[in-house]
Amino acid sequence: MAKEKGYKKPDLPISTVKGLDVGTAFIYSAQKAGSEVAFREERNAFFDIEHSDFTEEMFKKSNVKYALKGNRLYIVGEEAIKFANLFGKNTRRPLRDGVISPGEEDALLIIELLIKSIVAAPRSKKERVYYSVPGPPIDANFDIIYHQNIIGRFLEKLGYSAKPINEGLAVIFSELAKDNFTGIGISLGGGMVNICFAVMATPVFSFSVARAGDWIDEQVARVTNETVSKITAIKEANLNLDLAKTTLSDKIYDAFYIYHNHLIEYILEQIKNEFGKHPTPKLDKPLPIAVAGGTAKPKGFLQMFKEGLQKTKLPFEIGEVKLASHPLLSVVKGALIAGIAERGQSARPPT
Repeated sequence: MAKEKGYKKPDLPISTVKGLDVGTAFIYSAQKAGSEVAFREERNAFFDIEHSDFTEEMFKKSNVKYALKGNRLYIVGEEAIKFANLFGKNTRRPLRDGVISPGEEDALLIIELLIKSIVAAPRSKKERVYYSVPGPPIDANFDIIYHQNIIGRFLEKLGYSAKPINEGLAVIFSELAKDNFTGIGISLGGGMVNICFAVMATPVFSFSVARAGDWIDEQVARVTNETVSKITAIKEANLNLDLAKTTLSDKIYDAFYIYHNHLIEYILEQIKNEFGKHPTPKLDKPLPIAVAGGTAKPKGFLQMFKEGLQKTKLPFEIGEVKLASHPLLSVVKGALIAGIAERGQSARPPT
């Protein structure tokens, strides 16, 4: 389990509020410790092998996270990747398209295990957890009600008081404090892209689209005749969209550029459409936009996004367009800030 800067120290007072980001590819938690924030991370994946007493004993000695069901051992997190590579197979994911996968029979077992691992037991009765949920999808035939309630029930089973927060709104809490939490927050994850427009932390509208990082990987793999795992590995290791823009002789980089550009155009068109559907408050200054998430992380993405904005006629004046300082942690940080604000403390981002 990764420890980011500011990981909690024993001599610091720990707050009774936590943030949780349940993403398709990773799960993150955040908790304020003194003047710092403790972040935890776990890969949202698992791999199962046949059970044996000897193997289970080895897992215990090596602190491998696992669950036992029937005659199968379910390995979760980063260790699942290692075992999958060892056996030359792919890991399985409990989430697909940003929500609990209906086609994965062991999804609930794994999600509960990962949540229990990353947030641990509450330190006080009814400790608060704000957890991220996607907005209603506008281009897919599913809703978020089941997903939202299952995550909430798992947290309450652990002893927490759980409250959902839209992913896009969490980005606004994390990145737009100096703008009085007014603007557009966009979370570009693995399974979905979540968009929220809020005025002074109050959502005007929010929605999601079912094209995101996984969709890009699948399209690039299809047109280059490569495996999705190889494409994902290239993206996570060193994808540079500035280089992809000019390296037309590399078919993989060329495909990455094309599909990132297509996704940006698609997102902006949906934002334009949503503004046309909803009464919009009169704004006295240009509207800032904050983007976050793993799909926004590659070098050159922000510039591509700004170029897309110049080509799209949006019904408002655009202010600062920024990439979150820590794109992968923006949602969980925003969830934590929302929880702190609810407890009557400052909603300004903790350091």
